[in-house]
Amino acid sequence: MLQISQKLYVKVALTIAFIAIIISLLASALSYYLGLEARSQSSHILAEQLSKTVEKTAVVAAYINDADLAQEIVDGLVINDLIKGVKLSNDVGLEAISGNLNGQNKQISTFLNHPFLHEEKVGTLDVYLDQKYIELQTKREIVKETLIKLFLSLILAFFVSLVVHRKLTKPIQKLVDNFEHIDPHRPETMQVLPHKNKDEIGKLIQGINALIQGLHHSFSVEKNLRIKTQNLENQFRLIFEQASAGICLVDQNNNISAFNPAFSRYFTPFNNEALNLKHFPSLFVNPNSLEQILNSMRNDPLLDQVALDLDYSAGKQKKWMHCLFAKVTEQRMERKKDTGSIIEVILYDITERTEREHQTRFEADHDPLTHILNRRAGEEKLNSMLDLSVETQQPLMLMMIDLDKFKPINDTYGHKAGDKVLQETTKRITNKYKSQNDVCIRWGGDEFVVASNASNSQQTFVEQAEELLLSIQQPIEVHPSVTCSVGASIGLVIAPIHGHDLHQLLMRADSTMYQAKEQGLCRVELYSAVKNTE
Repeated sequence: MLQISQKLYVKVALTIAFIAIIISLLASALSYYLGLEARSQSSHILAEQLSKTVEKTAVVAAYINDADLAQEIVDGLVINDLIKGVKLSNDVGLEAISGNLNGQNKQISTFLNHPFLHEEKVGTLDVYLDQKYIELQTKREIVKETLIKLFLSLILAFFVSLVVHRKLTKPIQKLVDNFEHIDPHRPETMQVLPHKNKDEIGKLIQGINALIQGLHHSFSVEKNLRIKTQNLENQFRLIFEQASAGICLVDQNNNISAFNPAFSRYFTPFNNEALNLKHFPSLFVNPNSLEQILNSMRNDPLLDQVALDLDYSAGKQKKWMHCLFAKVTEQRMERKKDTGSIIEVILYDITERTEREHQTRFEADHDPLTHILNRRAGEEKLNSMLDLSVETQQPLMLMMIDLDKFKPINDTYGHKAGDKVLQETTKRITNKYKSQNDVCIRWGGDEFVVASNASNSQQTFVEQAEELLLSIQQPIEVHPSVTCSVGASIGLVIAPIHGHDLHQLLMRADSTMYQAKEQGLCRVELYSAVKNTE
């Protein structure tokens, strides 16, 4: 730096004083308006920077519809004196407001983009500047600046030549040198500037130090928050995208708003339609019932989770899904009271397990040879039919059927031939009694029980039994070109006429069937209290 002479200091001091006196008086008004515009621009830029620092957090709040987090964001922004009011809102009803939004204050709007779909907007952050505060601060600064100029011009002009280098030029140069090492994007470089003097330069440095400390704190907090948010986003994305279970979010209209690859793999191979915004219940066999359940979850504050096994068509195959429905609740509230809340669905394929269960249940309830109900399951069904008959006074017909001439077939043609006779006989029985009011049971060996809740007369029941008897007596091919015939003795009882207890009815049907055998086989006998003694 060039050394400045003493004379030059005096000339500079006198010139500064003279010019300051004239310019301070003539340019105060102009400085006010120029200063106001500059401060407005500076305030606008600072407000935009503040908006940017909370943008990602605001995106999270708008995306997950977190009212508490949104309120914390707007409350934190409105603390700044430059900001009069803040509003954070999204398209699904979230609206967090802090401060005063009325008046002619300038507005800065920041559109919040979807964290995964960047083309989609999830909300808006509106910041309103405090114009009156800016004008007042500008006026104060201009007045202060004018007074300082006059003071320096009239009182200290003679001493400027002595102190301008030591007290002004040198400290300013040092300040500039220190500022050159500050990088706002690297908080570690934002060090507090040293100062010893308590003059204007010292006060300026104190203010700068305070600003640097505030910016350093803001940058550190924002950086930590950004790192935490990014880690949470990465963890959520990893869980969401790599989960083996299908995951999707269902909006207030029960449409799919987001889903992971596993969910897509479950449904898209059989349906080329886009899953995004597709009506979720329409994916399954009973969409109306599922829609009612989803709406009930939203309307019932105590119903947070529902687990269901749902079936759907995958091409020509029927498949099953175990679905867990859970309301997405606010992090800082016990329960979300908005009826338009999002529902998370976690589902996985249970088709194989369900088919095994159905097969196991079928095998437990059905005879392995004839595939009709076995005795245990048959008794449960007969009890239900009898309860209905007693309740409605509708007749229940019950037949005990025992095959005649069956043992010689086993002895002559072998047990495989006997099994074929039982299978064909079962087919003839079920062809005759196949309505939803009928049930056919293999009671044991060559005995069968048939029951019907049909509203028929006793004579009709007997005639139907005789038609069945004729069908049973038709020849059965047991080997190629080898046929045989069996008959049947049938005992028939009708509830509630002949009794109200299942065991009693079966005993009477069995005794009536033996009466038919004693009277010549291949007969149908209707129970009569006169003929039977218990």
